[in-house]
Amino acid sequence: MSSSAELEDRKYFPTIEDAIADWQPPLDNITAIRDAVRGLAYEHVYIPATREFIALEAPAGAGIVGYVMPDFVSLQPLDGEKQMVPLPVAGGPAPKPVKKKAKPKKVHAVDIVHDLCPTCFTALPATGVCAYCE
Repeated sequence: MSSSAELEDRKYFPTIEDAIADWQPPLDNITAIRDAVRGLAYEHVYIPATREFIALEAPAGAGIVGYVMPDFVSLQPLDGEKQMVPLPVAGGPAPKPVKKKAKPKKVHAVDIVHDLCPTCFTALPATGVCAYCE
């Protein structure tokens, strides 16, 4: 049974087409993926947080009936023979760029501007009389 943390790390899609668009496999593989899963009985489509594959779940939670992997499609129908369909282009989908978190801007303390001694250019105390030039 899957833990709730694992389920939260999945991104579900209404159709295989939506999952393919998000996963972005090589263009030459898209038609082969569509052909491989055509006729397969599945109800849910998801991509895990690791983005390693697209999973096709059977209706009523009966298990996984297919995986779209970077190099092949693994078909595991509940009422049929398992098979592996190689994809024309080996390799994973285009990696998504990692969004960098914006760093908060540094807030600088405002420097207190003091009156300067006209002779030695040091900051004058509150009395206004320079302790060095006195």
